[in-house]
Amino acid sequence: MPIRARHAFCVVLLLQIGTAASGNAAVAPSQVSGVDVAATQSIGRFDNTPYIRTWGTLHGVVSPSERVVGLNALPKNATGRYEYASQFEIIAPATGGDTVIVEAENRGVPALLEMVSEFAASGSSPATVKYPSGFGNGFLFRHGIAYARVQWQTGIAAGIPASAQGVGEIVVRDFGRWLSNRFRTRIIGGISQSGWFVETFVAEGFNENPVDGTAVYAGAIAIDGTGNWLALNQFAQAHGTPQQPYLDPTDPQPISAATLLRRPKSDPFFVDVANYTDFYRLHASVTDTTKLPVGMRRYDWPSPHVAGGHETAPYAFRALHCNGGVPIPLNPISYSPYARALVLELAKRVGSRAASGVPALPPSTLFELGPAPTDTTHFNLLAGAVLGVPLVDADAQPKGGVRFPEVEDPVGKPTPVSLPPVVTTSISRVCGNFGGWQPMTAAELTQRYGSRDRYVRAYAAAVDRLIAAGYLLDSDRSMLLQRAAELYANPAGY
Repeated sequence: MPIRARHAFCVVLLLQIGTAASGNAAVAPSQVSGVDVAATQSIGRFDNTPYIRTWGTLHGVVSPSERVVGLNALPKNATGRYEYASQFEIIAPATGGDTVIVEAENRGVPALLEMVSEFAASGSSPATVKYPSGFGNGFLFRHGIAYARVQWQTGIAAGIPASAQGVGEIVVRDFGRWLSNRFRTRIIGGISQSGWFVETFVAEGFNENPVDGTAVYAGAIAIDGTGNWLALNQFAQAHGTPQQPYLDPTDPQPISAATLLRRPKSDPFFVDVANYTDFYRLHASVTDTTKLPVGMRRYDWPSPHVAGGHETAPYAFRALHCNGGVPIPLNPISYSPYARALVLELAKRVGSRAASGVPALPPSTLFELGPAPTDTTHFNLLAGAVLGVPLVDADAQPKGGVRFPEVEDPVGKPTPVSLPPVVTTSISRVCGNFGGWQPMTAAELTQRYGSRDRYVRAYAAAVDRLIAAGYLLDSDRSMLLQRAAELYANPAGY
């Protein structure tokens, strides 16, 4: 495999990574065929370890034997394979590394990295993105975990044709194979659209290494996954729908765990997460069960798909015209610290040395469900399916699930749960991911809690219970208590 680099360090790094085995010489295999490295960048030290960011263009070839709808009609090279190019980046310890999280991008954006690190990047693609100094809280890197991504979506990756979008699944698979000699433990993850990519990728069998049938990624995490899939390859063909990097607009049912995980030799250990709004927009009740394979966990969180904030409100009401363009307070509860715990615990579960000291993954934890509403203003129906939504307590908080402190000791009510229009008919109609919020008044807070200090003490007790149960990391405790004080002072959240 040719490696074209502008920096000597990068040549060494990529030579260490190497390339995947070529497989059966009788059939021209799919593989990474070359790398153009644009640049490398020192991003500082984390836990006294220097980290280097490398980015450029990945080149590869797709074998005609791959299960990609539309592949036969694509132009081929002299070996009979389709050639692609896709941008990538790797952020890793300069001196080596054991574990890498490979993110399936969300519309070309590193959303998972931003979420666990709690920052907003400027730009999106590996070639144009600008990260803040220190990468927010530096979560992954402080814990010795590398990060990588490669473009998979048509219209974003130059080499992914609209007529054969399953090529993106090959790109992500072979990127993981290419990384295998550099990182012993590999995990794939995504949020929302990219979580659905992860579910599609696994369900369609692309986590299987074509050389030996083993798993390319040992673990997978799909936040807001809930069995939803993208209409970009085999699923689109089976349902007779045009390929697109989003949900089928005809709203088919989410897939079951049995459909998702049916290849024991290559299935990753899978963590699936549902947010509260997902039961109103994304039919999360269909897959809400503890009857799961031993290699899977499901967690229900009382947070919205997208938390409210200063930057979120203008986007929701002005840009997307949610709630008819009429602004209301948005649910401010963030799930970031809970996602951080799951990422590390999943890494531990699949054998990461970097995560050996963290708690084990908790058991699956689900909401208590009741009948779905008949009014579709805030609820997305699904033809032919009986759906449910979480039951609520006297504070309008969902019963069961992971009991965030904001649920145990609320400063507001998450109503309406999802903003209209609550639909999934296009990639841009995402209002149902936002939830409404009715903050308590100062008088109501005083009547219920007495003072901010008493509220923070109650909040701390809930945090400590969650840490003991493995839903939170002890390292997030002080940050959460600071947020509790801020939320009490400003229960609207922004």
